[in-house]
Amino acid sequence: MINLLSILGFGQEASWQMVGKIDRKATSVYLDQLNNVYVAQRGELVKLDEKGKELTRYSNKMIGEDVHLDVMNPMKVLVFSAEQMRLIFLDSRMSELRDEINLYNEGYEQISLAATSHSNGFWLYDPISFRLIRYDQFFKKERESLNIAQLLRVEFYPTDLMEVDNKLYLTDPKHGVYVFDVFGNYVKKIPLKEIETLRIANNRLFFERGEKVYSLHLIDSSEEWVNLSEPLGQSWDINRTQICSAKEKGIFIFKPKP
Repeated sequence: MINLLSILGFGQEASWQMVGKIDRKATSVYLDQLNNVYVAQRGELVKLDEKGKELTRYSNKMIGEDVHLDVMNPMKVLVFSAEQMRLIFLDSRMSELRDEINLYNEGYEQISLAATSHSNGFWLYDPISFRLIRYDQFFKKERESLNIAQLLRVEFYPTDLMEVDNKLYLTDPKHGVYVFDVFGNYVKKIPLKEIETLRIANNRLFFERGEKVYSLHLIDSSEEWVNLSEPLGQSWDINRTQICSAKEKGIFIFKPKP
């Protein structure tokens, strides 16, 4: 069982320091495994290197406030609009890999979440049937889970979905983070509530509580307080070596202290 008292102040401490700043305003940022920063703004996605140099950009009128990016695979970036029920896949140059996918045309009434998966596949979450659905790289439906709400016997309203290291994570802020295998089978529940956005790196789940950042080790359940030299902004992301954070004065880059 996770010791929440440890999370609240009795865990270990990891210190991170600000190492750089990108002079660009952003309300939504994402960080891939190559330290590239993606800025989502209305009608456009901009890709920057860690120094702030613009590498490329992608324009599409479907990109609005509700757009979600999954940059776990920098060679195949997923762009999802739940409001418009559309999926786009972009290569490393931010060019479309295929025509955008209209999920209404694929027979769905509603899809609320999407995430990249291993072998260039992807996951969808259908809130009407309460099922996880996996597609392969050719948009062929491979499998789907059981009805999760019935399986877990809870009212289920997940807010984020992420596949990392052959595990699929689905978070419901009211109940916790649920873990599934790559076949969509339920494995376990991590009883951390109030997590709306999943941020996982180095076998750790990073989350905010009381205006502080903590990490939970997914193997041994040990906790750390992430001591940052500057407070995080409203939007932030993490990879194996860095944190990027969007604030009014720009985008700030953090790395662990040596």
